[in-house]
Amino acid sequence: MFMKIKIDNWKLFKFSEIFAIKKGFYNKKPESSGIGQIPFLGAIDNNNGVTEYYTIEEIESSSKTGKEPNATLDKKLFSGHSVCVTNNGSVGYAYYQEKPFTCSHDVNPLYRLDGEFNLYTGLFIASVILKDRYRWGYGRKWRPERMAKSKILLPSTTKGKPDWEWMENFIKNKQCKPITTKIEKKQNRKFDLDNWKEFYLHKLFNITMGNGIDVSKTTNFEPKYNYVSRNSNYNGVVGFVDEISGKIPNPSGAMSVALGGSFLGSCFIQKEPFYTAQNVAILQDKVPLSIHTKLFISALVRNECKVKYLAFGRELNSHIRRDFTIKLPVLKNEKGFILDKKKVFSEEGFMPDWKHMENIINSLPYGDRI
Repeated sequence: MFMKIKIDNWKLFKFSEIFAIKKGFYNKKPESSGIGQIPFLGAIDNNNGVTEYYTIEEIESSSKTGKEPNATLDKKLFSGHSVCVTNNGSVGYAYYQEKPFTCSHDVNPLYRLDGEFNLYTGLFIASVILKDRYRWGYGRKWRPERMAKSKILLPSTTKGKPDWEWMENFIKNKQCKPITTKIEKKQNRKFDLDNWKEFYLHKLFNITMGNGIDVSKTTNFEPKYNYVSRNSNYNGVVGFVDEISGKIPNPSGAMSVALGGSFLGSCFIQKEPFYTAQNVAILQDKVPLSIHTKLFISALVRNECKVKYLAFGRELNSHIRRDFTIKLPVLKNEKGFILDKKKVFSEEGFMPDWKHMENIINSLPYGDRI
């Protein structure tokens, strides 16, 4: 049964009131033998925060500087049942850790003061923290000292304490069967790229700059619109914010592209109207395109950025509306290429084969579940 969230009885708690906030260890990452089972957590946005696995001997022998004296093992190992939050780099990502782990100083391990996290309460807290991560960034690190003064909105009991039982039941209610697909996985999938042609992105889409709204200008008392930033997860959505006077939200169906930063080139289809942070571009199709075709193009945009562009160096700002290109399959018949005399999409008259792109996405495993 679906549990509707009502936040009328939720309460703001200071982190220091309900969590023991630990400092990660300023550790030199040891060499890995590849046989370890203890996770090392770093400031990343994926893989549950795990960057490598180590043996207890590898962790024990590694020190902060690589020189003596080495720190003792109790300074490097943290017990499980913890919610770990990144405080630097990819700031504000939160992961529940069931088992003991080691981590860098870019991670804050959190423990309950009034009990112990389990899988369900840990996931709930991690999810709430993730929803609020748009407030933090590389220039506004979330070190333990600052986190202690931060606040988190949680369901509360009649006595004004966190309602851990409600949180646990909420997550348990979310448990569902694994997603399935009727499409068989095909090995060694190959494309005939010889007949693909290069297109300027600005010839395929109307490209505009996003709203450029700073996070400090947003509120979430009666949230109405998604807030999209330069992020590589959750479709780029980092918050749900109130309507902003004088700012027109971007339409659903448009695509967002991160123009710079660590996640340069992250490209997503936005299914709901949205605002954007700074350094985000908006792509709107010149002809109606299916979501499958847009997914195909978004993957190519991301891949092109990995090859030709560089965060904090050669970023997209001055290129995306001028000389950014991608290669696409084009329309052909038995006589050869089908050319457009009006040259809408390319100066050579080539026309993208939108249907072929759609079919490629549909043929992928889980393509039938989009």
